[in-house]
Parts: sequence; C-alpha cells; structure tokens
Amino acid sequence: MLTVAEERDAIRNWQQEGDKSALERLLRSHARQVYAQAARWTDNPVHIEDLVAEGMIGLMRAADSFDLAQEVRFSTYAGWWVLNGIAAALVRIKSVIDIPVRTFLDARGGRLTEEDREIARMAMYGTVDLGEIGEVSGKLTAPALTPEETVALRSSEKEQRRLVTHALAQLDHQDAEIIRRLSLDDPPSDVETLARDYGVSRDRIRQLEKRALLRLRKKLIEAGFHMEALT
Repeated sequence: MLTVAEERDAIRNWQQEGDKSALERLLRSHARQVYAQAARWTDNPVHIEDLVAEGMIGLMRAADSFDLAQEVRFSTYAGWWVLNGIAAALVRIKSVIDIPVRTFLDARGGRLTEEDREIARMAMYGTVDLGEIGEVSGKLTAPALTPEETVALRSSEKEQRRLVTHALAQLDHQDAEIIRRLSLDDPPSDVETLARDYGVSRDRIRQLEKRALLRLRKKLIEAGFHMEALT
C-alpha cells in the first residue's frame, strides 16, 4: 500500500509526465479494492476475471481524472469509477439484452417498483428490449471529409485493424471464432447458425459473445488501443 504522499506523487507523475511505472504502482496498490468489489457480485471465477478487468480500467480512468487539489483519498474517489466499470461489465455478462447499468443495479437492490422490476427482468432475459422504449428517430448528417482527414482516417483504421488482429490472436479459439463470425466476417453469421453449430441456445451464444468482447477489450487496451474508441 502507498502512503498518501506516495499516492499523490504517483498520480502527479502519471498525469503530468505520463510515467507508466507510476501508474502501475498506483494500480497495484489499489488492486485489492477492485477484487473486493468484483467478489461482491459473483463467485464465478470466469466472471470475476472479467469484472476485475473492467474494474481496473475504471481505476485507470480515476487516475486520469483525479484532482490533486482536492483533499480526498484516491481510493474514495476511485470507488465510483471501479463500481461503474464492474457494474457495466456485469450487465453485459448477466443480461441477454443490454439495459442501463442503473436499472440493473436498482433491480438487484430492490429499488424498483414491481412493474419496473418485471420490465427489467424481461429485458435481461430477452423478452423485451428496453432500447425500443423512447427511441429517438432521425439521423445526423456530417460534411464530407477533407483529403487530409481521409488519409488520417485510413491510417488510423489500418493501425486499429492491426491491433484487433493481434488481440484476437491472444484469445482462446472459441472467443476469437465467435467474434469473427458474428462481427468481422463479410457477411457475418447469424446467432441462430452459431447456436446450431455449437449445440447451445441462442441466448447462450449472446452471453458467450459478450464475454468474448470483454476479453478482447482488455487485450486491446493492454496493446495501447485508446479507451475512447472502445466506449
């Protein structure tokens, strides 16, 4: 564990100088906070691994935005970021259909009315999509890119493809195959085809896809992929 002075020095060195060793010291000293939070939500070792990965990303975001002028411990400030990251990952793991993190937490904590809790339950198990409620119609238009912007975009896309290919190679065969077949192949396979090939239900394929995407996201961030591109 770091002292208050060491903690603030590490944050300062990371924010002002981009010192990765300082960030690593900070993350290591607060890793137990992430593990403790993840263990509150599941006892499944596979799920804990995914939740911890997202919690550590939340810890990194807290290190990026922590205000050294405020008289507050980093662990206190980082708690919200860690919980938010873990809760978002938990929704993707547990829910067949994506629902807002706050809705998921309120449903788990018994803070919804009986009617709202039932709607959330149906969404989580694939009965109704909450995204259809209050959906905003219409599309935004944007001006055409300049030649310079086009070249920069192509260069960025080439590097992103390289990073994705490298990250996929580090996943186990099943995770990589599911991502490729559902998201990268042209044309992509449908969920029903994968469910038939793997001999499992459609909902199970969606759960496996979410888990695989979480693991891919972790590998991409480790490789230097900008977090903004993954939101």
